[in-house]
Amino acid sequence: MNWKKPFIASIISLTFMTVLAMGCNKADETPAPQTTGPQLTETPKVSYVGDTSCKACHTETYDSTIHTKHYDAFKPLADFPLEKPLGEITIFDTANKDTPTSTKLDLSKAKIYGVMMNDYIIAEIPKEAGFKNTLYRVGALKKTNDKWTVESPKQADIDKDGKPDWTAESFTCGKCHAPGIETASPSYGVSCESCHGPGGNHVSATDKKATMSPETAKTSCANCHESNPAKDEQGNYTTNNHYGTRNYFASKHAQSSQLNQCLTCHTTHKANANGSLLPADKPTDVCAKCHAGTNFDLDKLMWKNPTDPYNHITRDHSFGAMKYEDLQDDPATKPIEIKNPTFIELIKKQLPEATK
Repeated sequence: MNWKKPFIASIISLTFMTVLAMGCNKADETPAPQTTGPQLTETPKVSYVGDTSCKACHTETYDSTIHTKHYDAFKPLADFPLEKPLGEITIFDTANKDTPTSTKLDLSKAKIYGVMMNDYIIAEIPKEAGFKNTLYRVGALKKTNDKWTVESPKQADIDKDGKPDWTAESFTCGKCHAPGIETASPSYGVSCESCHGPGGNHVSATDKKATMSPETAKTSCANCHESNPAKDEQGNYTTNNHYGTRNYFASKHAQSSQLNQCLTCHTTHKANANGSLLPADKPTDVCAKCHAGTNFDLDKLMWKNPTDPYNHITRDHSFGAMKYEDLQDDPATKPIEIKNPTFIELIKKQLPEATK
């Protein structure tokens, strides 16, 4: 009978191990907790992915944007068929006023980022050249028939030898014309992400909801287009002579809570026949949406800078609140001065930061 005790002990031990194993297997079958929100296929990253990634899903929208003036702000050099291949030039640094500095630059091998406003070629100057800056306007495109030639952006006798030199002009327009250079985006110009923000998370997510902020797009226009008065070196208030929504702060539109700011009148992606982001080819037809039956003289309602020879985007956006003839400007000077006391008081009230 002595064999019974070890046998019974073995049965009890085996039963215990079986129950324990069943319990472990049951625990393994418990469903894993489900995550919520956007599911990423890779490590989350806030990065710029370029227009090609956007186009994959938003083809129709992308195909519309390439016909806008935003796209013209900065385009690939490949969009311009050249009359002859790029070659080597001797180029002078105009940013160095004290000591004439030059270097030989082979444009066919240079890091060219693109072309600003169908005009200036923007490229990187190697550090060893000793130039003050890195990015420059290294050439200007001129069209003859269906081909383009490359010329100096400007010509000046930098080395005082009596001959005009090929100059490298400083490129200070990148923030708005080529924001992708600064953000290291694959798309250097005004791209989808210039207004919508970096799309790395959006592209990586399997669930796209809440991966892009609509607020970023709503407020992005002002980053480049807000154009308020400022004081010059003499302490005079001047309007902005170059770009944007000049004097919009003074308009009834700006002071109305009923309007969706820029997007009340402007489209976001689709341009009209003139390349402007407007829902109608004739701007006054846009006004008629809210002001039916009113005849507007656009040149008076949104006057253009009379001293700007380059025809920059300078239509006034006060919509009659600050008419040019009421500013008391001196037409003999290039800046447009604001000397009307009523307007000066309005600036002080609405834009206290401009008074500093």
